[in-house]
Parts: sequence; structure tokens; C-alpha cells
Amino acid sequence: YGNFQQKIYMSSHFKFHDTDNGCCCLNKKTTPAFSAILTKVQSLGVKDTIKFDKVVTNIQNGYNPSSGIFTAPMAGVYQLSTTVMSHKGQKLVVHLWYNDVKMSGGWGLGNQHVQATINMVLELQKGDQVTIKSRESNNVYSDDDNYTSFSGYLIAQ
Repeated sequence: YGNFQQKIYMSSHFKFHDTDNGCCCLNKKTTPAFSAILTKVQSLGVKDTIKFDKVVTNIQNGYNPSSGIFTAPMAGVYQLSTTVMSHKGQKLVVHLWYNDVKMSGGWGLGNQHVQATINMVLELQKGDQVTIKSRESNNVYSDDDNYTSFSGYLIAQ
């Protein structure tokens, strides 16, 4: 009986939002998160943005499939990642851009399809933009197996 009473006391004092200590737990309805995939081959010019056309998740509507741009709906630390596949036998060079700054790149060259993956943790302000761009003219490959994707989510405020 004593142990049961202690559990009730502990659970009644647990706070999801502790304003005294500035802690706010993330909520799946309000925490920005997105995943989008490319469903077909996309031809790109120099510094063209990849437009991941099929949106899987878009909580807070930060990702725009028409432009290929993720715009941070709120300030915080975000995990962002992309995997991009080249067209068979073509060179692939892509970069993750933060506003107008090239942050990180990936490349590959081979006789078959090659993939590049980029992962970044960035501190974004509300309205900051993140995109995936080609460095030079090439074709990015994808089909109904969804080889090319772009995702991100808020990990801390």
C-alpha cells in the first residue's frame, strides 16, 4: 500500500511543461517535422534545388514541395538529413544549404547508381531556410522505390 501511495504522489507531481525551469516537452501535434521523397527522375542545372514532390509528413507545414524548401516554423535545433541517388553512371554532387550558405556536401561517381547522404544538426531561427541543391547539371534518380528523400525535425527549443 505504501509503494502504491508513493507512485500516485510521484505521478501527480510530474510536469509536462515546467515553466519554472524553462522546460517544454515536445508534442507530436506542434513539433515541426517533415519527410518528403522524390518519386521520379529530376533534371537539375547548376545550384538547382531538388523538389521532393511526395510529402509523407509535414507537421507545422515547414516543407514546401513546390519549391523544395524547408522553412523553420519556429526557432530551435533541428536534425536534417537527405539521401540522394544519381542516375545510372552519372556523377552526383549535392549540398545542403542553410539560407544562402553551403553547409555540407555529398558526391558519388560510378558505373551504376550511387547515393550520397548528408546529416546535419543546425540551430535555426524562425524563417530560416534549408534546401538540397545540385552543384552542377545532372539527373537525380528516384522511382516508386523512393531512393531520394529529405527529412528534418525539431530536437530542442
